[in-house]
Order: sequence, then structure tokens, then C-alpha cells
Amino acid sequence: MHITVLAEGSTRWQRFVRHWGVSFLVDGDVLFDAFGHSAVFGRNVRRYGVDLGRLRHIVISHDDWDHIAGLGRVLERHKAATVYICPDAQPAFKAWLASYGVRVVETAPFLEIKEGIATTGPMTGIAKEKPVTEQALVLKTAQGLVIVTGCAHPGIVPIVERVKERFKEDIRLVLGGLHMKAMPPDDIDRVVTSLQALGVKGVAPLHCTGRRAVRAFTAAFGDRCLRLRPGVPLPL
Repeated sequence: MHITVLAEGSTRWQRFVRHWGVSFLVDGDVLFDAFGHSAVFGRNVRRYGVDLGRLRHIVISHDDWDHIAGLGRVLERHKAATVYICPDAQPAFKAWLASYGVRVVETAPFLEIKEGIATTGPMTGIAKEKPVTEQALVLKTAQGLVIVTGCAHPGIVPIVERVKERFKEDIRLVLGGLHMKAMPPDDIDRVVTSLQALGVKGVAPLHCTGRRAVRAFTAAFGDRCLRLRPGVPLPL
């Protein structure tokens, strides 16, 4: 199994120009999120030689703009994939998906997407003082579980706790947006310490994690804090 960052934006300037969000390709046939800029998503798909015709599963962490902008480019031409969304996604988003005639599945806790890949199912967090429901991916590898997040609005610590409670296995890697960019330093330290206490072996912070949190993860995890580059597959 391998995972590739297709597109990622994490700086203030990238957010200003809407080069913001995240998108991953897992094992060649699973797309997790579709970034926040359709043209950038499409350009990277071509640049990295991604065959969208191989997609069989598209998992959307949540329906904020920075995770769905490239989705139309996929669905216009490749309708064989099943799209997995949280049950309380916005009605307008559900109607938009239905207009493409693709199969849509509203996920339940720990629904298996394919062998070795499951979703946490919907978990609720807060963004801009409003509830946000989000799901993450859980990948089973020979070296332990890998958790892939879009933004981790429910909190990365509760997500890890939920996965550990369900699978009773070690967490090899936490990868993705961790929603810590506006978090006070003391709270960042608590998150880092909690993940270490939960036995998380490595992290790959992206997107909305924030520079201050990335520095804290680097200090705590050393070379087990991975800096992933778009287009470069990470073997799992």
C-alpha cells in the first residue's frame, strides 16, 4: 500500500489565492478529498501521471470548499467510483453529487471502504463556532495503523482514541491536516504529549496544522515527523 499527496496548501498566501486544502491518493484507486482549487488539482493529476480511471472509491472528509473543489473534474469523466460522505453533509452538496449520477454512500462508524481501508465514520468538531462533522481514513499496514485526516476538526486526539479503542492496535502514523494553526502553544504541547502517550509512532502534519505545531511535532518526534512532498508516493 502507498499514499501520495496530490495537492496541499498550508500557508496564509496559499489560502489567500485558494491554493488551500489537501488531497491524497491511496493505493491507486482511493481518492481522499479533492483540494480547494480545481485547476491546481487537475494540473497535479496530470503532472504526477494519476490515472483517474482507476478510481473506485472517493472519500470526502467533510464538504468544506477546500476539500471538494477538484471533485467535479473527477466525476465529469469517471463515474465508476463510489463516493463516501458523512450523513449530515450539506443538502446542496448531496444534490450536487446526485446530479452526476454516481453512487453515494453515507458512512457509518468504521465502514470498510476496501480491504485494509476503513473510515472512522462521522465525528463532530467545531469550526468557526459551528459544529462540523468529519471522517478520517484508517489504513491497516503490516507495521501498524495509519490515520489520514482532512482537517481533524473533531480533534486529532479524540480521533486517535476512537481508532485505538476500535482496533486495539498501535498507531504507526498520523498523517494530514490536524487543525492546530490557531491553537495556543500550551494546547499544542498537550496535543503532542497526548499523541505520544497514546503510542503514536510518527506524524506527517500538513494543511491546517500550522507552523508552530509543525515545529512542536518536529521537536518531539524528530525524524519520525515526516515532511511529505506532493507527487512522491509514501510506501506504507
